[in-house]
Amino acid sequence: MIKVLLTVFTIAFCHLLSLSVHAEDNNGFALGVISEARLLSDFSAFNKNFNESLITEQEKEIVAQWPESLKIDIYFATWCHDSEREVPKLLKLLQGNKQISATLIALDYQKEDPQQLAKENNVKYTPTIVVYLDESKTEELGRIIERPNTSLVADINQLLLD
Repeated sequence: MIKVLLTVFTIAFCHLLSLSVHAEDNNGFALGVISEARLLSDFSAFNKNFNESLITEQEKEIVAQWPESLKIDIYFATWCHDSEREVPKLLKLLQGNKQISATLIALDYQKEDPQQLAKENNVKYTPTIVVYLDESKTEELGRIIERPNTSLVADINQLLLD
């Protein structure tokens, strides 16, 4: 019984270890799908900008009205200054509507990730924020690439209205 438990533990540990290899590239940058908590705890510029992001009452009211079915994929890079500016602000905004699902996908210098999600979605620049209206992500409303035209709230709101 102990041998079986030890074998199961060893396999599970090796599996977790292999997952962490895909989480960072050799330069210490995040790579692949990453949680908000890990992004903010492991990358100080993102944490600082998240904490310093000021959200107006009007922005909070608008975000609170966004549909629960809204899904957002955020392709970004921890080495990218545009990502450091836009991603924390978007994460702070989304706190105003916990029903909205956001997936963070960290990319390398070639704008690639281990799951090839960026390639599948034709991502060329960071950050690229892809907005969907449904769980299956079949109805893409649009994208914000590198920086919003007006603001994150205004641009996403416009996508919802178009």
